[in-house]
Amino acid sequence: MEQGDLIEDIDALQLAQSEQIFTKASNRFIRKWNRKESTFIEYFQKEWLTSHRGWYEDIQQLTPSTNNDLESNNKVIKDENTFRERLPLGLKQFHDEQTVTLDIWPSSYQWVKLDKSVVSIELENEIEFYIPGGQQLSISKNEIDVMKKLKWYSFDQYKAKAFNIWHVILPMDSAKWLNGQCNCPVYFKKFMCKYIVGLAIRLNYCKPPPAAKNIPIGEKRRRDRPSKAKKALLIQ
Repeated sequence: MEQGDLIEDIDALQLAQSEQIFTKASNRFIRKWNRKESTFIEYFQKEWLTSHRGWYEDIQQLTPSTNNDLESNNKVIKDENTFRERLPLGLKQFHDEQTVTLDIWPSSYQWVKLDKSVVSIELENEIEFYIPGGQQLSISKNEIDVMKKLKWYSFDQYKAKAFNIWHVILPMDSAKWLNGQCNCPVYFKKFMCKYIVGLAIRLNYCKPPPAAKNIPIGEKRRRDRPSKAKKALLIQ
């Protein structure tokens, strides 16, 4: 059980959203496990918190956090990059700006339907949003203050409080909402998430495709790509 808990804590540490959070959470992690796993903690602190500490999620924004991009994935290239059109051999189309993939649209629309209470703060050129995570429907100013000032004093508190509020920043210019940023794990992996898209839907910056509305809340889109053909017996 302890080994599983240790791995779970390392996973939570990897999701640190800034260097400041990673440093503080690392200290709390060592304090929690030093007595139980002193030999491992000595190794872990030397190798992964001192010599090679660049493995947390926010080490460098807008760059891949894994080496998956180096792997050849023919299906993804066909589905996501060629727009399902046949192209000459050796020619591929790639996006040069943020996009919303097929799996994000349904989850974004489902999030909008939850009608969660969102706190917004207008700045000079952008708007900050604080969104309740998990099953929470609303958040208080005190909870936002805890998140911003890192008011957690043990590693278990870090796990409980560092991921219960998501912080989204959208440009004031509604036409540039795709350049929004979020501190959730999905955003760090894909540079886009359901919270950015969901807020854009709520603010009428964009409209979800019809296919996104056909999936019941709590379910995910099937892996099969949506059909291009219309259903039979419909007026063409």
